[in-house]
Amino acid sequence: FFENISWQMILIIFLAIFFVRNLLMPVIADDYSYAFIWDGAHWGNLIDGINPDNLHRVENFSDIFISQWSHYFTWGGRTVAHIFVQFFVWIGKIFFDFANVFVMTALIFLLYKISINLREINKIFLLWILLGIYFCAPSLAITTIWLTGACNYLWMSCFEILFLLPFALNYWNKNFWRKDSRLKIILMAVAGLIAGWSIEPGGALTVFVAFLFVINSWREKNLKSWQKIGFIFVCVGFAILIFAPGNFHRMELTNTLEPDEIIPPDEQFTLQMFLTNFVIGFLPVFLREAILFLPIIFYFAKARTTEKISKFILAFASASILCLLMMMCSPEFPERAGFPSTIFLLIASTVALKEILPMLKKNFVNICAEILCVIFLLSSTGCILVEFDIKNQLDERDK
Repeated sequence: FFENISWQMILIIFLAIFFVRNLLMPVIADDYSYAFIWDGAHWGNLIDGINPDNLHRVENFSDIFISQWSHYFTWGGRTVAHIFVQFFVWIGKIFFDFANVFVMTALIFLLYKISINLREINKIFLLWILLGIYFCAPSLAITTIWLTGACNYLWMSCFEILFLLPFALNYWNKNFWRKDSRLKIILMAVAGLIAGWSIEPGGALTVFVAFLFVINSWREKNLKSWQKIGFIFVCVGFAILIFAPGNFHRMELTNTLEPDEIIPPDEQFTLQMFLTNFVIGFLPVFLREAILFLPIIFYFAKARTTEKISKFILAFASASILCLLMMMCSPEFPERAGFPSTIFLLIASTVALKEILPMLKKNFVNICAEILCVIFLLSSTGCILVEFDIKNQLDERDK
């Protein structure tokens, strides 16, 4: 059937299943936390006790501003992501369900554009991106469907790839955005600030890859003003994220009140910490991503085409590994933190697949595609059945 199905139909089926799973996902966990104005100065951190007399629901944009100001100084620097979280828990989850499908669609096309710079959509590459996200992204329900998690991981990844796209297009075509303009500079400044001020692992990878693009343009004497401004602002955004006072306050609270949630203070930056992070974070994420390395390995072993393509693949693959290595040095390494690693690796893998595809037999590719499609449909059906049952249980609990 893969010969006869169109890329539009493949995308529609994928997004329809994704939308159904969004509808089945309840408001849960941190969604409730961000439904209220964050008041870190008066027991609002949800870790050191809650004062019920001081809980006020978010009811307007002013509440979100007040909430995120307090959040930045008492809990963490992911301001951009949590503005979206608080906005959607305020106006209603159904609006998020539709918006989340739109963002997933945007990410898919951004990944396709940055990897396969072709005007026409090739369904082989599209399917590889779709199934790469579905099978290889860690904690998929948490990072792409759950409201708080999706705003942190899916949405921020979309902003990161959107920012890097002009750098990539300029890498392939030196005449891209050759003439600087005020509008381009403003756009890259805003995009860079948001991409850097996203989440810690994703922001770090964006800075790293943008730096490689800037160095390459400088060496080719093709460094443009919009690249310089974009890189400066992505660094500024990342600094705002990393050095948020709330990050340090949260660590202090967690070490004191919930030491079991992270590596205990006396074991941080010891062999025990690295071993724990390797077992609970690095290894599960790496094994899940392993299939994405196959086209890259095959490319460098059998189909190395040009140095330019090789450097592009290595840049994004290195960023992926860098993400996992950085998280090894964190007091906690939840699997979901590896989401940016998968996204960046998927770019490298798709570029490599484009180069090796002519070497593969068409029947072999079609059979593999059909097998993967069947596994995806069966797996998705299982997910929907389980999530429908969970939703019914939670609905009964709400009553």
